[in-house]
Amino acid sequence: MMSKDHNQKTEQELREEQKFLQGFTDIKSLRSEMASTKADMGAIFKRLKDIGWTKVDIDFAFSLEDKDVGQVIADFERKIRIAKMFGHQLGRQLELLDKDRTPQQDRAYEDGLAAGKLRRANNNPYHAGSKEADAWQRGFNEGHEFINRDMDGAVNGTSQDEGEQAPD
Repeated sequence: MMSKDHNQKTEQELREEQKFLQGFTDIKSLRSEMASTKADMGAIFKRLKDIGWTKVDIDFAFSLEDKDVGQVIADFERKIRIAKMFGHQLGRQLELLDKDRTPQQDRAYEDGLAAGKLRRANNNPYHAGSKEADAWQRGFNEGHEFINRDMDGAVNGTSQDEGEQAPD
């Protein structure tokens, strides 16, 4: 009967080492990608900070996408309640969360505008031919046009096509 050499490994041990080394290499690669992604995100946050937006604003935008409207309203109501407990001015303001009195057609337009600005799919939720569907589509088109517009050129006085200074 042959005894196992102390340097010889079982198939199971070799397999486990192989899996470990593959996992280590994968994690190392992902760490590198993550560092690059974090640097890219940092640069974006800096650009936004330079024009007055904060990470808190970005977090709030994510919360609006992630939560349903009921949860967002509940969060605001809780904050207003806390403000009232502290005697803060916010707690004495008009009720911020009264029933939405926005006409349906205006709401449809605003929803379409947001969908266009966020480059969401052109999935009009309203019945084709209805005033709400028309308003949503108009908003979507304007939002899409807005997000594609060369705002840098407009602010800096250059055109995206020309790359030159606009005439005075």
